[in-house]
Amino acid sequence: MARILYVNIPSEGHVNPTIGLVKELVDNGEEVVYLCTEGYRKRIQQTGAEFRTYQVNENLFDELGFTPTEARHPLQFVDFILRGIIEPHVPEILRLVQNESFDYFIYDSMFGWGGSILEEKLGIPAICSITHFVFTEPLELEESADAHGDLDIEALHKQTTSTLERIANTYQVTIPAIEDVFFHHGVSKLVFTSRYFHPDADKLDDSFILPGPSLTPRHDAPEFPFELLRSRYEQVAYISMGTIVNKDVEFYKLCFEAFQDIPVQFVLSCGKETDLDPIGDCIPSNFIIEPYVPQLEILQRVDAFITHAGMNSTSEALYYDVPLVTIPLTSDQPIVAKRVEELGAGIYLDKNSLTPEGLRSALLQVLQEESYKKQAKQIGDSFREAGGYKEAANRLMSLFLKV
Repeated sequence: MARILYVNIPSEGHVNPTIGLVKELVDNGEEVVYLCTEGYRKRIQQTGAEFRTYQVNENLFDELGFTPTEARHPLQFVDFILRGIIEPHVPEILRLVQNESFDYFIYDSMFGWGGSILEEKLGIPAICSITHFVFTEPLELEESADAHGDLDIEALHKQTTSTLERIANTYQVTIPAIEDVFFHHGVSKLVFTSRYFHPDADKLDDSFILPGPSLTPRHDAPEFPFELLRSRYEQVAYISMGTIVNKDVEFYKLCFEAFQDIPVQFVLSCGKETDLDPIGDCIPSNFIIEPYVPQLEILQRVDAFITHAGMNSTSEALYYDVPLVTIPLTSDQPIVAKRVEELGAGIYLDKNSLTPEGLRSALLQVLQEESYKKQAKQIGDSFREAGGYKEAANRLMSLFLKV
């Protein structure tokens, strides 16, 4: 039996793909100690893993002056990883597991270089858990400052370099190049997608394991009136913009205008903290709106999905052969949306030029042209054939087989 440390960040898209893997490891006799924030305690404990919590600054984005949807340069993400994740959390993680022994540890890719620091300080092999596409090309850090308006790239570069030096001095480790802060360290890298769906998969060597998405039932999913889905219309479309950037009431108004007279049943997940009262009079009769829905169960019953193209939501939809209309907002979402369109499983819309007419046209095209469903199924087949969390667990256990 191996003893495993799993270190993750508090994000639905990063935690959910790991649940099946952790449970499978535990069910096979492995001992897993899982570190995340308090909000994920119940979900992790249901896998049989031991859960430990670390603290997160609730005002982090404000204090760092970082807004994911408004980031205009890769250095802003590097700065966030250094000052928002590595610097505050690596010492806390080391404190939580001091004087304990593990056979190996798994860390989320958002820890970046922090994973390498933990690997060195813990003295055990590391596995990088990647819930997005792997960056197969170096970060473009030398873009013209003119392309980024009033963003002071020179000052940002200086601040990033200073933070790198400060962290390296704290742990007495080698300072990496700035572009390597995102580098995926570890003896293996576990990527929760298939080689077919991953762009430029031929550039990923044998240290990358791609078992497809890891989907498991969510015990905290709310109830939903599934009997209403096709009670009035033959087709159903689902709308969700994720759990982080989902309070854009103007976008929801645009959806109402676009779809109010279409004979399709719409399900809108608007987020637990979104107040739709000011636009309550605008809600069409063909909309079912809930703050939170059982997404996996919904996706098994719909004909199309309008999404922000987060990797988790996109993978869940394609796993169930659902074609997409993507409206990426931030981070890696444009890359995911582009890949979906490249493979013919959906249509990519630009958030900055979105209109009711354009959104309506895209959805009708996805619903009416069979090719989108066919290509979504091809990606879904690649996901299911990749093996999921069982394959991931088997690969990890074979790497660290204890005689």
